[in-house]
Amino acid sequence: MRSIIRKDEQAVSPVIATILMVAITVVLAAVLYVMVSGLISGPGGTPTAWGVNIGKSGDQSNWTLTFTSIPSSAATNSVFITIRNAAGAAVSGATNVAFSTITAAGYNAMYFAPNTAGKVSTGDVLRLSAVSYPTGYQVQIVSGTSVVYTHALQ
Repeated sequence: MRSIIRKDEQAVSPVIATILMVAITVVLAAVLYVMVSGLISGPGGTPTAWGVNIGKSGDQSNWTLTFTSIPSSAATNSVFITIRNAAGAAVSGATNVAFSTITAAGYNAMYFAPNTAGKVSTGDVLRLSAVSYPTGYQVQIVSGTSVVYTHALQ
């Protein structure tokens, strides 16, 4: 009976083997470079969330948003709030909250009581009318161009 296994033990030519080893090394080096360069450059301009506590006033007539933490790198003089209804449609335009008091018509008793006028700081309180903005409406706060807080009123 004849053996089916071949005795021919030749492999890939040395030139092709060298080309394959160089190609694999280049691909691994490129992957390693991409991984390391992403770690070294840092997060860049990624948005950072703000700490905000939502509650109701003692008489239940207002929502009280208290700023509990604000990153030091945040644009605190360019902060805007938008309120959306349960369907997601905006019911207030983007309103700058970095004023001593918001009294613009059509904003339904929305006002801001800051520690420092013209700048949002930790400890500041933003009050919204609970009648005009009932449970299920959503608050979105933007600092500069980054959304820093989004939460439903509940």
